[in-house]
Amino acid sequence: MTGPRGPMSEECFALRRTWVDPAPGIDMVQIHVVCTPLGAEPDWEEADTRVLTPSDAAPGLRTAVIEAPRRLDGRTDYSLHHFFFVVQGAQSRTSPVFTEEIVAREISYEEPTGDWTHVGIAWGVSPGLPDLAAPNYTVAALDGLGFGDPAAGAPAEPAPIHEFVRAQPLPHVFRGLVWGPRGFDVRYVVHLVRSGSPRPEDDTEVWDDNGGPGWTLTL
Repeated sequence: MTGPRGPMSEECFALRRTWVDPAPGIDMVQIHVVCTPLGAEPDWEEADTRVLTPSDAAPGLRTAVIEAPRRLDGRTDYSLHHFFFVVQGAQSRTSPVFTEEIVAREISYEEPTGDWTHVGIAWGVSPGLPDLAAPNYTVAALDGLGFGDPAAGAPAEPAPIHEFVRAQPLPHVFRGLVWGPRGFDVRYVVHLVRSGSPRPEDDTEVWDDNGGPGWTLTL
């Protein structure tokens, strides 16, 4: 299933939305989602729809993962509008429309040794329960290099850039962007990759999780 339609970047991030049944007997809950520039009214004919599925995390909880653009009309900040369509027996109803401001924030990672050629940020936005955060990945860009996009979403892949990275003065500072609704918490860990070494057996990767809990950033 595609993400919210309309003018948007080819790259998206995953965001979990939730619903709690107010009473037993609800047969289906469907979310309708559309993104617009800040201040614009949504065109619901362009909306993406997904059916929420029951979750084991809490009684009556239903969730769905939607795809939101990393950039809309070239901007990282925009509005995400959604409402719920609820079916109970022969009756149906819709919820009010909820509008959230999606914002991007930069995460920087200082690498003092020069041992790593790629740094990635694995992150997720919690909709209330940390275990429900949908996973995302951003490839961080290294200061001083003329290529790389701090918003790129593809996982880091081996590439012969070892000599370019080693030539940069220390410490190496990598920067990447994360997204979510304003006021929400993003939890993230850092993926360190060494590739293109003169001796291939020296290539490796590790995860820096801050000793276990990772890091948290409030958007």
